[in-house]
Order: sequence, then structure tokens, then C-alpha cells
Amino acid sequence: MKRRTAIKNIGLGLAGIPLMKILENKSSAWTEPFSLDHTRDEKFWKRFRKAYYPVSKEFTNLENGYFGLHPSPVHKAYLSNIQKVNEVGSYYMRNDFFPELADIIESLEAFAGTEVGELLITRNATEALNIIIQGLRLKKGDEVLLSRHDYGSMIEIFEMLEQEEGIVLKIVDVPFDPKSDQELIDAYVSKTSSRTRCALLTHMMHLTGQILPVAKIAAALRAKNIDVVADAAHSFAHVDFKLPDLGVEFVGANLHKWFSNPLGAGLLYVKKERIKDLRAMFADSRLPKDDIRRLGHFGTPATPVVMTIPAALKYNQEITVPVKEARLRYLNNYWTKQARFIPGVQMNTPSDPQRSCAIASFGMEGYTSAEVVKHLYDRFGVFTVGASLEDRQIVRVTPNLYNSIEDLDKLLDGILSLSKR
Repeated sequence: MKRRTAIKNIGLGLAGIPLMKILENKSSAWTEPFSLDHTRDEKFWKRFRKAYYPVSKEFTNLENGYFGLHPSPVHKAYLSNIQKVNEVGSYYMRNDFFPELADIIESLEAFAGTEVGELLITRNATEALNIIIQGLRLKKGDEVLLSRHDYGSMIEIFEMLEQEEGIVLKIVDVPFDPKSDQELIDAYVSKTSSRTRCALLTHMMHLTGQILPVAKIAAALRAKNIDVVADAAHSFAHVDFKLPDLGVEFVGANLHKWFSNPLGAGLLYVKKERIKDLRAMFADSRLPKDDIRRLGHFGTPATPVVMTIPAALKYNQEITVPVKEARLRYLNNYWTKQARFIPGVQMNTPSDPQRSCAIASFGMEGYTSAEVVKHLYDRFGVFTVGASLEDRQIVRVTPNLYNSIEDLDKLLDGILSLSKR
């Protein structure tokens, strides 16, 4: 209550935060459907956590952006799949795995909204995006648009091509708190020239959580015959969209983040007519040029990880992405709305709640991000992660569905305690 009173005294109060709608259910069995009506229902999500996420009670984990913890049914399926492969060995791989893999990809195509033959399972989004970017055959003098807000490994791909192939990198200044979609469109278009060949657009920024209007920016760039590559590592199965909605021909995504599959699976999406335009990173001389499988000649896969995708898919279909998005955005808005009024806090995430979802970040005047992260963990048992971006300190906060308002109150208590020093 002291923390709440303090925040009220510095200009916010709790009047602007909607009251929680409590849905009573005394049954111990999980029988309730998931619904948008449950977005603010803390009792519902407490039961959900007990049924789906037996997470550690030793600390409060608000760093779910690295990878997603497996919900119980996915974890059980994963352990069962490990045991199966270990017991049956190569018999399963040689007789059953690849027909099952075809079914898994077909189910992912339906979930992602793609056409048949446009998806490939990779090990992660970084691998998928390497396949795309290095496959585009960029040559000396070709200009590429990217932002310092993009993921570091993606920037490094282009920096390597700058060093080895002589491409030219043009850095787009992405505003931390854009006033409109047009401001973002103009930021990218203003950097183009007749030599611009490719642009990287990160759908959801990993450090700030900002959601780019990828389809709108891509439309403006494609009108200039510029190839657009979308990084959907954090947005896939996090916010409600289908891959073709991004309006681009090349996308890399993760299955180990918000899709909640075990570590070791990602997605590559290439529009059918563009598959033939990519040079394969992994040599394949057997398959036709328009067969996406030729881009994925990886060798033996992490079989139990891939076998678990159907369990993760079922989990996502049960909860539904719109319900997930609504709950995650509510949690984000709950703490960021209050943190913006705490003296010394600099928010790095857009103020418009529709421009972010689970991921948000802040910095504290007079402290490095490492100092803030340490203070939150040592004094309040709240685990976050620190970084820097441009001239800003970044403390990234990423709740997942098992987190509660109580968890975020601990975070706010920790922030406020630093503000008082």
C-alpha cells in the first residue's frame, strides 16, 4: 500500500487502472474455456498457473523473452518423446519420423496461414533469417536498410556481408515512441535510393517491445522493388496475426518463445514463387529449385523437439492467440502505466499500448541497467535482464501468462525504491 500511495502522490493513482473482474470457480478440475472475459481475472490465471506452469517459487521470473517455459502438457510430451526416440532408436527415424514431420508441417501451415510448401522447420529464427539473408545473393554496392533496434545477430549477418561482399548498410532511426505509423514508414522510405535492394523489419523489437507496422512499411518499400525480410522471432504466437499478413515474402520466426515448444525449433517462411531465388546455405542437389526443403538440408534434426510441436500447437489452439495477446498486453500496461510516473524512470517502450505487448523496458536515471537488474533481484527477488540501446539503458521486463499482478507489484516496488534513493 505504501508503494501505491507513493505513486498516487506523484501523479497517477490507481483510478486509471481498470478494476479486475473476478470470476469465481471453486472447482479444482480445469474445465473452463479460455476467453477474453478472463483478461483481468487474477483468480482464473492463478488457477491456470497451478495447472500449466509449476515454475520456481525461489524468485519472480520476469525474463520470459529469452525462451518460453513449457506448459505442463508440452513438457510431458517432450519427456515422452525423448524416451521414445531413445528406446526405439533409428527404427523410428527410418520408418515413422518423416511421414509424421510432413503432418507437423501441414499443421503449422494451417496455424501460420501459409500456403502448402512455404514453411520449413529450422533450429531457430536466427538460422531461418541467415538462410534468407545470405540466400538473397546481395552483391557489392547493394544497399540494405536496418535499425539498431533490430536483433544483434541479424545486424551481424549484414555486417559480415558488408565486410565480405561490399554491401552498404543504411541505418534507419526508429523512434522509441512514434506518433503514428506514417512516422515509421517515412523513417524507412527516407533512407532508400535507387541502389536499395533489401530491408530488414523486426515485427516486435526484442529490447523495447515496439511492434512495427510491418505490412505498411513493406508495402511502401516493395513499391520501390525492395525485398523485405521480416524478423518475427518475438511476435509469432504472441500477437494475433498470420505470417502472410505481414505482406512480405521472407520471414523467420521462433517456436521456442511464445509458441512454447522446447528449445531447438524455429520457422522459415518463403512465399512459393520466391523459393527459387534463394541460394541454399546447406548444399542440396536433389530437390527442385522451388521446393523449400532444399533450403533445409541440415542433417539429423533434434527429433524429440520437432515431435513435440503438435503438443505446443494444441496448447496454443486451446488458449488461442487473441486471449494470450490480451492478457499479456494487460500485464504490460499495468506496470508500464504506473512506472512512467515514477521520478527517474525513462520508458523505452511506446506509450500507445497497441504498439507493444508482453515486452517492455525502462532505464533509471543515475543507474546502469546492470545495477538496476541486480537491485531488483537481490532486494525484491525479481529477475529481469539488462542491456543498452543507442544512448539508453535497458532493463527488459517480459511477463508470461503464468505471471500475476502481484509479480508486477514487486517490480514496481523495486523501481520505486531506487527512485527514492
